[in-house]
Amino acid sequence: MPRVRIDIEACDGCGVCVSVCPAFVLELLNGKARVVNPEACLGVRAKQLCSECVEIEEMCTGCVACVRSCPTAAIEILEI
Repeated sequence: MPRVRIDIEACDGCGVCVSVCPAFVLELLNGKARVVNPEACLGVRAKQLCSECVEIEEMCTGCVACVRSCPTAAIEILEI
């Protein structure tokens, strides 16, 4: 299953990843890219204190369109 990892510090909130995702996995929230299902977070529950957003989204196909389109290289797709 693909896992989307977003470095919140590196994300500039441009929204390109949101527009290119064919599975509609990403959204902009408070000016940063996030996975649509926030309850899938694998990391710290207090997400506002975390510098990285690491989440699973079952709809993600691992196509890496978001990775290729991110101008700040803030997104990774990992397999778990």
